[in-house]
Amino acid sequence: MFKELKKEWIFASRSGRLFILSMSFIFLAVLTPIMLKVLIPEIFRMQFPNLPIEEINRMINASQLTAIQGFMSDLFELGMIIVVFTLCSIMAQEIRDNTLVFPIVSGNKFVNIIGSKMIFFGGVLGLLVTISILICYAYAGILFEFEVALQDVLYAGLLQGSYFLFIVSNLIMWGALLKRTLPTGFVTLVVAYLLQAVGGLLDIHAYLPSGLIDFSSKLQFQSQNIITSVSITIFLIAIMLMITHSAMKKMEYNIR
Repeated sequence: MFKELKKEWIFASRSGRLFILSMSFIFLAVLTPIMLKVLIPEIFRMQFPNLPIEEINRMINASQLTAIQGFMSDLFELGMIIVVFTLCSIMAQEIRDNTLVFPIVSGNKFVNIIGSKMIFFGGVLGLLVTISILICYAYAGILFEFEVALQDVLYAGLLQGSYFLFIVSNLIMWGALLKRTLPTGFVTLVVAYLLQAVGGLLDIHAYLPSGLIDFSSKLQFQSQNIITSVSITIFLIAIMLMITHSAMKKMEYNIR
């Protein structure tokens, strides 16, 4: 497994994927508090020059809490697109370029190949999500005041990171089934946004992976709902990995 993880590290760092993800997450983490503190009030002043600054601040209701919630909303809406199209090739491109032949010839099992991608990219995203939320927490606290408990922020980062692990499993499965990078990205986005829409429309987030995003962005941590959502997410991830394993076993590889 160590060799596979090292391979993923080399692949991600040399291709610039780690840099793109890191800079994107940090940019969103810093931008959200600045927008609430500076940009949005300035826009209101330009649109309503006679409106007192106190009234503008009351209308915006900017705080550390709203900055963190806004960042996590941006993380799902914008960050999801960045993540999906940055990582849509982690399986599909290797199958298309027939580069999976090398680890197969070396005696690596499909389980190790799939597992290394899940562990590495899921771990990277989980770490980046947590770090970026902490950056937003600290910067928003400096600009406004510290009102959100640090443990709530860490808990939210854990839930968001778990959701992105679900997204990585989608990228791996659809990559193995479709064998095309862009279709893999688009289908994964459709799955993510569709689950969010259905969960909100029918109020069933607790029974979907989207609950991890919904509960963390609201900083509402009801144990029963979170346990249910996490359990279903783990079950779906296991199903997708089994589908991926089955699809890879049925493929024909050009071993020459």
